[in-house]
This record gives sequence, structure tokens and C-alpha cells, in this order.
Amino acid sequence: MIRFPSGAGVKLALLGPAMAAIAGIGLLSIMDAVIKHASASHSTPQIAAMRYVCGTLIAFAVFRALRTPWPSRATLRPHMWRSVVVAATALSFFYALAVLPLAVVLALSFTAPIFIALFAALLLGERPDRTIIFALVLGFAGVLVVLWHEVEGAGAGNAWGLAAALTSAVTYALSMVALKSRAAHDPLPTIVLLQNLLPAFIIVPLAVPSWTAPAPSELGTFLIIGALGTGGHLLMASAYKRADASRLGVFEYTAFIWAVGIGFFAFAEVPSMSTLAGAALIVGGALMASRRPSSAPEPDVEIGP
Repeated sequence: MIRFPSGAGVKLALLGPAMAAIAGIGLLSIMDAVIKHASASHSTPQIAAMRYVCGTLIAFAVFRALRTPWPSRATLRPHMWRSVVVAATALSFFYALAVLPLAVVLALSFTAPIFIALFAALLLGERPDRTIIFALVLGFAGVLVVLWHEVEGAGAGNAWGLAAALTSAVTYALSMVALKSRAAHDPLPTIVLLQNLLPAFIIVPLAVPSWTAPAPSELGTFLIIGALGTGGHLLMASAYKRADASRLGVFEYTAFIWAVGIGFFAFAEVPSMSTLAGAALIVGGALMASRRPSSAPEPDVEIGP
């Protein structure tokens, strides 16, 4: 079991890396649905700014409650670089959510595990074995079974949205690999606080030109978005602290399972047979990746300038 600093051993340590990653992806998937709802009334930069400002408030409360030591200058530098990647991911993904169907955005975002495995090999020296590679292919095949027609239908629609979705997949993968390089060194509350605070400094100025005053009820929505994002990132940081990035990447496919559940319970959407068949492949790939034991040595490399 991991020893968390300053009594931060909470119940995160009781979750295995796979379960922590799946739960974290679930919270972030719910957050995506709420963001898509909010995008009807506000610009992408404003939504991203409010998401990280509210996330900072909640992350800071967790940081202080756990009495985590203040980060040093040496800690801040790599997180400052990573915050640029996180901000780019948020802006591109939120824009894609605003202009494309959720299914299409999810389909393109599921290319992220491929990039995670690639970046982990190039930057961290991880060498995913054949089982992981096959699991990635199996999961991606499941995505294609479910979402092939949606992606094909949107191809001629919004080129900028498609480009944004693909960009977010690449930058998200890079941010997760960078997270792996820091998770071995920094306390989880510090990682999540800086992951909210630093991107907020980058995005808030970009939101000013298109800012519209949110209604009181919308402030509650933004707080919910911030809470979901903070909780999801705490779980993801916990998972990446204890397992290889390439091994955890395959669990990104479970976001589709969360999306099916959200659609069914929130919007009474009944999944089709192709949806169920694709979901079976996705789950099969995730289970295959989780069955093999993994050691997660602390990486000796630092990602970023």
C-alpha cells in the first residue's frame, strides 16, 4: 500500500490502480456530459476557465484538509509545463464537445490510449508487452464497431471539431504520461491542485473577450463540474502513481461504458446491439490488460523543458 504524505492515506490507497482509473474516468465522463450541457450557453474558453477556477477552489480545500506541504520551486517547474498541455487538452476537447455529437467526440478521444502507449515508450522507456498491445487493438476495435457510422457521418461536417477532438486525444495522452513522471515524486493533493490552478491562469485571460455572466443556477453547475474534475483527477493520479501508463491507457475505453450508463439512466437511451457488441470488446480489452501483474518503477526521466 502506498504511504501518502501528511495522513493522505484516505480510501484512495485501498483501490487498485485499475479500479481507481475506471472510477476516475467515470467521474470525468459525467463531467463531460455536464460540460456539453453548459456549452449551449457559454463559450468554450469561459467553460474551461470556470471549470478550472471551481476545480482550484475544491482542490485547495482538499490540499489544506490533508495538510499537504507547500510545493517547492523545483516541483512547480514541471507542473507549469504540464499545465500548458492540460489547458490545450481542455480547450480543444470542450470545443469538440460543443460542435460535435458526444458519440463522435468519444470515438476520436479513444485514440488517446494508443498515444499514451507511444509516448510512454518514447519518453518513459516503458515497453508494453504483446498482451497490452493486443488489448489496445481489441478495445479500439470495439470503439469502431459502435461508432463507425457516427464518425463517418460527421467526417464532412465540422472539420475544425474533428481536428480539435484529435488534438485533444494527443495532448491528453501527453499529459497522462507527464502525470506518470510526476506521480512517483509528488503528493496527490499537490498534483491535483496544480493541475487546476496553473491551467486556470492560462485559460482565464482567454475567456475574457467572450465572457457572459452566468446565472446563479449556472454557478452551481460550474461547481459540480469542478468537483467532478477534481475527484476524477485525484483518482487518476492515484492510479498512475502505482501502474505503468501504457497499462492504464487501455482503461480509457471504459469511458464509453460510462457514457452508455449515463445515457440510459439520465436520458432513457437504450443501447443497440452494435453498442453492446462493441462494449463487450472494450471490456474484454480492459480485463485482458488488468489480468497481468505490473510493476511500476519510478521513472528516472523528467518530461518537459
